[in-house]
Amino acid sequence: MRSIVKKLGIGFIFYLLLVIIFPFLLSNEYYLSVGIVIGLHAIVTVGLCLLMGLAGQISIGQAAFWGIGAYTSAVLSTKYGLPPAIGLLASAIIPGIFAFLLARAIAGLQGYYLAMATLAFGYIVQIGLTEWESVTGGANGMISIPKLQYFGDSELSMYYLIWAVVTCVLIFSLNILKSRVGRAFRAIHKSEIAATTMGIDVRQAKLGAFVLSGMFAGISGGLYAHYMGILDPQPFGLHESIKFITMVVVGGMTSIWGALVGTVLIDSINEMLILLSEYIPGLQGDVDTIVFGAILVFIIMFMPEGLVPRCRAFYEKVKAKKRKAAGSQQAERKTVA
Repeated sequence: MRSIVKKLGIGFIFYLLLVIIFPFLLSNEYYLSVGIVIGLHAIVTVGLCLLMGLAGQISIGQAAFWGIGAYTSAVLSTKYGLPPAIGLLASAIIPGIFAFLLARAIAGLQGYYLAMATLAFGYIVQIGLTEWESVTGGANGMISIPKLQYFGDSELSMYYLIWAVVTCVLIFSLNILKSRVGRAFRAIHKSEIAATTMGIDVRQAKLGAFVLSGMFAGISGGLYAHYMGILDPQPFGLHESIKFITMVVVGGMTSIWGALVGTVLIDSINEMLILLSEYIPGLQGDVDTIVFGAILVFIIMFMPEGLVPRCRAFYEKVKAKKRKAAGSQQAERKTVA
């Protein structure tokens, strides 16, 4: 048992226990659906963390890959009658291809220009989803998307399926973080010139980061389509992309766990605002955008590294003080002796 804990880490064991017992702590189906949505968003934000926090590439169009994945699986399942498993596989591959093509096209861009290019891509995708009525159903969207029934069609089975995918994405990303690819990403984030002098192929590393983040978003989109059963282009626009960025920044861009924590926090606040809007009419409308914007500004001003890195630094500082105090006590005892 100790070897398992040592290999996975106490944090990962705690995460698994929390995921498993959550449906029993809050047995209401509403909270279960909230847990499912958090899981779907977490898959996207972990990919965005790899792209922004590690590789240092800004993307304001992540919701576009989410939408491409959702519509890919939905179209294949409803219009062509293919099994949802094939649709989900395609929902990873097709967004990955789009991410590859986008990354190749904008490989030489940095900073604001890169951000504007990804923003434009997001708008193009949303317009395409709206106008391509023969395939996507246009603004009216799509209905009767088949459910995933591998472990039953209940909310609980969907919850565990999605969080199983989240867990696989986390393990994969944490392994990348410790690998040569992860070190290359971090080197590019600090300085592309220094990374090049170290022999890192900056162009290929950027390409890989974009493709990975696009595939993660696409997988989440495919799961989203089969979970909801209906689709329209509205959720795949700029508002959702900004929300994903806020999740990553709040949790900590350089931390995979930070992306997960930021997702849980922002989605929980969002649900709280929805519940409060039933009693406070003034909270209806786009108040969530104002709240998330205020949170983003606060984090950037006072905690730019994000919540998880700040908490980790505080914990390490406390441990260092305890070690120092223990060392001082031992020295005093030796002196007295």
